[in-house]
Amino acid sequence: MSRRVGRNAYTGLFNDVVLLAARVVVGGIFVAHGWQKYDQGFAGTEQFLGGLGIPQPTIAAQVATYVELVGGALLMLGLFAPVVGVLLAAQMAGAIWYAHRTTEVFVDQGGWELAAALGVSALVLGLVAPGRFTLDQLLTWPFKARAAKRKAREAEEAEAAEAQPVVEEKVTLKA
Repeated sequence: MSRRVGRNAYTGLFNDVVLLAARVVVGGIFVAHGWQKYDQGFAGTEQFLGGLGIPQPTIAAQVATYVELVGGALLMLGLFAPVVGVLLAAQMAGAIWYAHRTTEVFVDQGGWELAAALGVSALVLGLVAPGRFTLDQLLTWPFKARAAKRKAREAEEAEAAEAQPVVEEKVTLKA
């Protein structure tokens, strides 16, 4: 299999499908966790978070619920991916700090491995490689197409200006 010069490893169709699948799985896990908090109600989530020593558990319960629920859905869709990736990673950093920092590594012992994997995955999928199959790409496509046409037209005009023949005139002065 040969590679073309200048081809990026993250531009192929296969890579975009894999990134889409990763966004759907990671975002789906966040949606499930957010729905779990929403389903038990803000009072139950507030009580749980207060027991962990989280300041302002009333606000934290709502923020945690909506960041995971809405953020997970937006990550799945690839909408506002950079912002969502950072928010979900920050949410998981808080979860690790308040709920899992004194426990073992493994999730079956209350460990931090799942929260760390989800946070880093959200950060990577949001900032580094969300792929081309995103709503962000779909919504910005007309603007990118217009900019590409303008750039091509400017290149043609510059090329035409360079192709103009230079005419030299001889001037003879008579005294």
